[in-house]
Amino acid sequence: MEHLKNSAAAICAVSAGVCLIGGLTSGTRLRKQMKVLLDLIFAAVIISPFISGGLDLELPSPDEYDISGFGEASAIYNDALRKQISYNISEVLLGQINSSGIACYKIETDVNISDDGSISINRVILIADDFEKAAEIVRSSLGQDTEVVNENG
Repeated sequence: MEHLKNSAAAICAVSAGVCLIGGLTSGTRLRKQMKVLLDLIFAAVIISPFISGGLDLELPSPDEYDISGFGEASAIYNDALRKQISYNISEVLLGQINSSGIACYKIETDVNISDDGSISINRVILIADDFEKAAEIVRSSLGQDTEVVNENG
């Protein structure tokens, strides 16, 4: 690790030197020659750790990470995703019902997301002036086997 720090410091120092000398020689005849020379020095400084074999980078194995703390974050994300999908589907259905001339006062969609990411709509709860027509619109959009429940009774 110490060798890596030294290499990074050398690269930074050479980079600063390249910029400084490049600024000093701008507008002179030496500019192109100095640029080639400094680029060669810069390349040598970058390549030297790899040639000398001083860099032995060891990546940690995946078994060393503790992923037990991510379960709660994943559950919170999945719950928020389920609520957002439910809201979006409810808004689309509400728009379809209202555009057909039926007053719909409440629509709630019960959504489940499986482990493989597929979305299933279990049930739709409605409060509408004409429940039967609203339920038919929902079934035509989501499938005939979708359970539509009248919350009014």
